[in-house]
Amino acid sequence: MLVTGGSGYLGGWVARRAHPTWEVTATYFRHRPRNAASGIRWVQLDVRDAQAVHALVYRLHPAVIVHTAALNPGQGNKNGEDEFEAVNADGTRHVAQAATAGDIRLIHISTDVVFDGKNGAYTEDDEPSPVTSYGKSKAHAEDAVWASGASAVIVRTSLLYGWRHTLDRQSRWVVESLQAGAPIRLFTDEFRCPIWVESLAAALVELAGVEYSGVLHIAGAQALSRYAFGCRLARFYGLPDAGITPVLSRTSGLLRPLDCTLDCHRARTLLRTPLPGVDEVLTLSRSSRRSGPLKPLLRTKNVATTQATSVSD
Repeated sequence: MLVTGGSGYLGGWVARRAHPTWEVTATYFRHRPRNAASGIRWVQLDVRDAQAVHALVYRLHPAVIVHTAALNPGQGNKNGEDEFEAVNADGTRHVAQAATAGDIRLIHISTDVVFDGKNGAYTEDDEPSPVTSYGKSKAHAEDAVWASGASAVIVRTSLLYGWRHTLDRQSRWVVESLQAGAPIRLFTDEFRCPIWVESLAAALVELAGVEYSGVLHIAGAQALSRYAFGCRLARFYGLPDAGITPVLSRTSGLLRPLDCTLDCHRARTLLRTPLPGVDEVLTLSRSSRRSGPLKPLLRTKNVATTQATSVSD
């Protein structure tokens, strides 16, 4: 397995979850992770460099590529839309074309903000209609995957959260702001389906061994507003949620999708890996503090398997 963006939050968890079942090579852009799991091979890669992408894929010839490398909102990009397009759209095109050339299965990670947020409960059959630069670049990335002819699964997911090894960027922002006494504002009218990063990573590794192609929505079972999600995170970390002010995205002057909730019925039918909601995950995690490390959430084997300031996106 080749995991692009292995130094990122999701990519690191995919690589960790896949090894040792898979022989894993993971890529990083500038800095190799300091506390990388043992047994994983690390290589430097800039997905914007088509020649480098093709050379690496040709040399490794993996059975599957899990493409998590991306430029996400809030990462300090300087050139706005152009930089999103270069990394997310062009970079994906290079990876998909290399996968096609080597007849390699591709799992591409996309996002719920490829939708305009006017309807919610989006299914795999709904057409992308992005309104943000990031969302547009990810929609273009999906187009690049299909145009390449790769044997591919496009996985649309939602807000990631987690704490083991390191906090996700969103939780860190909430926690550090509240710890510092800095007031934050979160939207009450923007809805997503946050997913625990360990659940998503486990689902992606399972998907690598499932004969499925096309679009697949993989997100948490619980739809929450950004405000409700932020309050839950605050309470989980023992911080007062009174420091979070509820505000409306509609009156913020920003063009943002409001309801990007995903219908994940297909994934729940296809995969054994459960996709719990935030409340379930946090409840289990509180219990694990008393009983030891939180174990991976998996269904029993008899389940049939078929083939405004806001939290950053």
